[in-house]
Amino acid sequence: MTGPSTQAKELIILTEHFWPSTGATAQLVSDLVDDLHAQGCCVRVLTSTPGASSSSYPIHRFSTSSKVSVGIVGKLIDGLHFLLGSTYWLLRYSRSGHSLFIVSNPPFIGLVGPLLSLLRQLPYVFLLQDIFPRSAVLTGVLPAKGPLSWAWRQLLALVLNGSRATVVLSSSMISRCRQEFGEHSRLVSIPNWAVVPVSSSAKSLNPLAKEWGVDSVFTVQYSGNFGRLHDILTILEAARLLADRPLKFVFVGGGAKRSQIQAYCQAYGLANVILQPYQPREQLSTSLSACDVALVSHISGSEDTVAPSKFYGILASSRPVLLIASEACQLARMVNQAACGVVVQQGDVQGLVDALLTLAADPQRVAAMSERAGALYQAQFGRDRSTAAYLNLFRQCHMV
Repeated sequence: MTGPSTQAKELIILTEHFWPSTGATAQLVSDLVDDLHAQGCCVRVLTSTPGASSSSYPIHRFSTSSKVSVGIVGKLIDGLHFLLGSTYWLLRYSRSGHSLFIVSNPPFIGLVGPLLSLLRQLPYVFLLQDIFPRSAVLTGVLPAKGPLSWAWRQLLALVLNGSRATVVLSSSMISRCRQEFGEHSRLVSIPNWAVVPVSSSAKSLNPLAKEWGVDSVFTVQYSGNFGRLHDILTILEAARLLADRPLKFVFVGGGAKRSQIQAYCQAYGLANVILQPYQPREQLSTSLSACDVALVSHISGSEDTVAPSKFYGILASSRPVLLIASEACQLARMVNQAACGVVVQQGDVQGLVDALLTLAADPQRVAAMSERAGALYQAQFGRDRSTAAYLNLFRQCHMV
């Protein structure tokens, strides 16, 4: 394992997930690093994602224990391996002129920032993708009150207050951060983006839609991570009630609730639900377009805690958004104002059923929503916009 180059300013990116992983975080951070490098920034990546490290910039990959550990415990152990490996590397090789960009997977990786700031005077920017420990409390992993949750909040407040800036994914996450950690940190909102240029072609011409047998039937898709913060049960209940209708549900991806989908389909014999694995990046454009409408969902209370990256792929593919969330949340207001989809409250199974039946019977309305979804993405979002915002932030912080 080699040390850093002699170039004066080097931005070291700490990210547990990176290329060639197919997860959203890995692909988004890989895009960002590629773009920073293309803009002339001297970048270096520390990650625990295995794979070939041949690249135009250095990548250091630390081994993990994922082959022997699974679930929350496995993720914890893998995260600790990454924390220890990256900390050792930084203490050994970092020097004046380096800076850190820390991606919040695992959540405790942010502690590297204050430590290296103290011991090596390295400035850092922190990317908080979901607001921990609130995300763990909402999913029942941590208790809402007690010493453990209190300690996590204090540690995260230390990380935020020591950073040159903390990036979150929406303005509502900024408000939640101020409630959780106080008013002292500098918070910046930079949204995610669609990780590939997405086709907006008709589903009837889509090769994956034909392969999956949904090219001639109204199709609703849930693509990406089936995570603990996502309301999957409302979708499955709607699928159960619509089992005898000419309508298909396609789940593409994986995550903590994949087993829930499998168990539900087996228990109720749901032939109208199709489960597909994560698609490779080169197939993602086709996959996202293999539907008529697409779903985004939050469990209750999580709307200001996380910002699902799947939302941007849906807009970019010019598909209407079926959002399961509170009507008062930022994402719901955006969907309603742009008239590019429908918002349904968590647990309102009949509301989701009614929305799907209405859309299936009104292709002109679906087409109009599709056009507005694509227009919203072009007007407000995109990889170029977001990576330019990151580059501007790093320059403001004198880190590149």
